[in-house]
Amino acid sequence: MSREPLFLPEPLAEARLLAHGAEAVAELLQARTRAEYEQRGREAAGSCLDAAVLRLNAIEEEVRGSLAHTAVELALEIARTLLRTELTRGNYDLERLVRETLGEASVGRSACVVHLHPADHARLADVRFRSGTRLEPDEGVARGDVHVETTLGLLVRDLDGALDSIGKRLREDLA
Repeated sequence: MSREPLFLPEPLAEARLLAHGAEAVAELLQARTRAEYEQRGREAAGSCLDAAVLRLNAIEEEVRGSLAHTAVELALEIARTLLRTELTRGNYDLERLVRETLGEASVGRSACVVHLHPADHARLADVRFRSGTRLEPDEGVARGDVHVETTLGLLVRDLDGALDSIGKRLREDLA
């Protein structure tokens, strides 16, 4: 055995060397090294986990935005399909639509022409409106739509246009 001095990092290690020999000190140093590398590994894993959480949060935000956009588009398509189904079945208050559109025209009792889809025109054949109001069948007008022609211009109540307007507002709210 060599008599050269062995320098150890702390007095406790020197005491172990004297009490248990070099093998005990080697085990102690190996345990400390292992603990140091385990700590570094936990820190590195924690950094990776933090980065993964940040990436997941960004992805979640993107997916939520995409989901909201998809939900709006789906809702609009459902509304459009239901609207077309109900129009085909005649399940809408056409007279009320015409009267409200005439009221919005703000022409009082002035003469006007109400353009309606031919099927809608036939439904209102026996309905009396204010004097000076004439109903005309018009192939260019979709079912459920009402076009009121006045001396001031044309007022259009377009159901598809209303859905498009609602969709535009919803999309703007998402932006």
